[in-house]
Amino acid sequence: LDDLGILATISWFCREFCKTYSAIKVESRVGLKENDVPMFLKPVLYRVLQEIFNNVARHSKATSILLSLQKREEEIELLVEDNGIGFDPKSSFPSRDSVAGLGLFSMKERTESTGGTLAISSAPSKGTTIRALWPVGEQDSQAPA
Repeated sequence: LDDLGILATISWFCREFCKTYSAIKVESRVGLKENDVPMFLKPVLYRVLQEIFNNVARHSKATSILLSLQKREEEIELLVEDNGIGFDPKSSFPSRDSVAGLGLFSMKERTESTGGTLAISSAPSKGTTIRALWPVGEQDSQAPA
């Protein structure tokens, strides 16, 4: 991540994921530049993305994932949608003490600890959408990558 940057790392991660999980097609839409992502956010983005993809592979039975990483005005948006079996986020979202769903909790905690928000939209048989947003100011986006 430090050597390649977030965009190259995400591209590499998606290729490796597809090699390992050949039944899952990944479509990636990246609409930002490397220096649009503040340094502090790069490892967080990567870890959240890893956890989302791990959950898709382990639980969703999805055949496709849409990954979108965009800069929208003063926000960085990570959006991941799958066409899997879905789940009920209200009954599945864990507490800090829960072992089941610890990945969901860690994604939420990582996102919120860096000033972002995480929203999960899912329903049985409807797939899952996870959206993480982080506000970034002009000084954040201009930091060298």
